[in-house]
Amino acid sequence: MLSQDFRSSLPQLVKSISVATKLISPAIGRHHDQAAYIAFRLAEHLGYSEDEIIKITLAAFLHDIGAVSLGENLDQLRFEKDYVHVHAELGAQFLGAFTPFRSLAPIIKHHHRRWNHGEGACIMDEPVPPESHLIHLADRAAVLINNQTNILIHKKNLRERISRQKGTLFRPEHVAAFMDISAKDYFWLDCASNGVDEVLQGLFKWETILVGAEALIDFSRFLSRLVDFRSPLNANHSSGVAASSAALARLAGFNPEECTMMLMGGYLHDIGKLVVPVGILEKDDVLDKNERSIIKAHAYYTHHILAVIPEFRQINQWASHHHERLDGKGYPFGLKEKEISPGAQLMAVADIYTALNEDRPYRKAMSRQQSTSVLNQMVKERALNREYVELLEQNFDEIDCFRCEAQRISNQEYHIINPLFAKKYQRGVKTPDLCSPDA
Repeated sequence: MLSQDFRSSLPQLVKSISVATKLISPAIGRHHDQAAYIAFRLAEHLGYSEDEIIKITLAAFLHDIGAVSLGENLDQLRFEKDYVHVHAELGAQFLGAFTPFRSLAPIIKHHHRRWNHGEGACIMDEPVPPESHLIHLADRAAVLINNQTNILIHKKNLRERISRQKGTLFRPEHVAAFMDISAKDYFWLDCASNGVDEVLQGLFKWETILVGAEALIDFSRFLSRLVDFRSPLNANHSSGVAASSAALARLAGFNPEECTMMLMGGYLHDIGKLVVPVGILEKDDVLDKNERSIIKAHAYYTHHILAVIPEFRQINQWASHHHERLDGKGYPFGLKEKEISPGAQLMAVADIYTALNEDRPYRKAMSRQQSTSVLNQMVKERALNREYVELLEQNFDEIDCFRCEAQRISNQEYHIINPLFAKKYQRGVKTPDLCSPDA
């Protein structure tokens, strides 16, 4: 188990999600920054406390996290109006599973609710948090910003478009606050600034919000769900790698803290696959050259996303090096045996073992004999560490038990959320006006 000194700050965790989002879609990453800035200014003007402002700003930073996992058309920032609440509900499900983000879940769940002259205060007897309506306005205002033009030229038109929706789309007091803060040129210049996230960080102090060891394990699991749950064919993979790598590490003599870090690394090893289109992940045929290059890049992006969390330095190394080979022919860094840490070599074995024992689009899960045969062949080819493969083979039943149980639990969690993913396959492409009543 991790020591109590193993902590990180909440802003660093949010920053890692922001980095991932910007890798997937620079447009939505910028949109999140701008929506968060507008939400911050609105909350400040409306007299929210510092703690409430932090919560609202964090919610705005993460408000479309469900769309990221759904694989929506992010670059256009347009979501099909008949299913506009699906990504909001999915985001709430994800955030509700991570304790430090749990209070954000109800806000994000309803961030597309119309005010509708007060009818939007509740939905099916469930109160809608006022903060949801605030973020709705911030979100729609950010969508209206054209980052390719001089923002001050369009300032009047943007303010008028928001003002026209007073009482219908937006709460009147939120529109009034927006009209006050948006009258100043600096507000729009801040929004349009390439460094809007840095602007935000300088506006209030949140560096002291620390997240403890247990929550960091949950954060690792939370990130793994974002990538794994995008595809039913990959829904249980990271949990299997996490459980098998932690079990193998314990058998290999890693200390308890290292075993827990190995568990976290297993959850995080494929976070870079957020950048990979689901169509490639689920392809049931041989990948072409371009598709293979996209897949191979995921380990690099795992490294990039986790690098912003200093406390994850060791975890990042183990996670992002899981496709390196002892002969130096691995990717993405082309490391040779002496350059690959024991933890990364162990995770490589756990990753391949887990993949071989899972159903894939192009084959069924292998038997014990088949999978160990493949692993031993990879040892002969100097791809994998012989000691760890032999240790896995000697303790196959024990490790397989941990893997199966972890994947069973993950599968249960996936089936709770899966109906939301299923809806995306049912919808037609509809693109509403960005300030329409259905937006």
